[in-house]
Amino acid sequence: MTDLSEESACLLGQHVVFDLIGVLAGPSWRELCPRPDLAAWARFKVGAYSESDFWSDDLAAAYRAALGLRRDRLALLARLRARGAKIVVASNFAAPWLATLRERVPAGLVDVWLVSGELGVAKPAAGFWAALRRIVPAGSLVVDDQRANCEAASRHGLRGLWAPAGVDLAGLVDAALAIPNR
Repeated sequence: MTDLSEESACLLGQHVVFDLIGVLAGPSWRELCPRPDLAAWARFKVGAYSESDFWSDDLAAAYRAALGLRRDRLALLARLRARGAKIVVASNFAAPWLATLRERVPAGLVDVWLVSGELGVAKPAAGFWAALRRIVPAGSLVVDDQRANCEAASRHGLRGLWAPAGVDLAGLVDAALAIPNR
């Protein structure tokens, strides 16, 4: 039997849930659109609208080329996994873009992907949180860049952690999980 240090054992089996765009990855699709069509996005992000109806083939290709995960965030995920955490991605994200991001994540780093485009319901709707609660236990940490999503997570028995742009995400997550200083 392996003897785990207190630091590495502190996350054994805990679920840490991350949003994608604005937290782990970027850019937002909105950055490619001078006048974003939010009504079309509302339909597209839950799979009720095709990508060709959402925008042009040129914009679709440009977005996939620009889409990527932040290296510092991948390092954070790897560190949490090494300490025993289960990593869940729970995001309002269009299904056609998901393969692009999944192939850019090292194998085995993310345990579960829960994405509105595959689920058919988006945050902050109760159905999204109900689906997430079937995957993670009450009290799991949910990291999101949208305050309304953090508030909704908290209403559904999870711990919402708001991660605004520019925040020291690793420090914020470590504090929320009570991980000793690195």
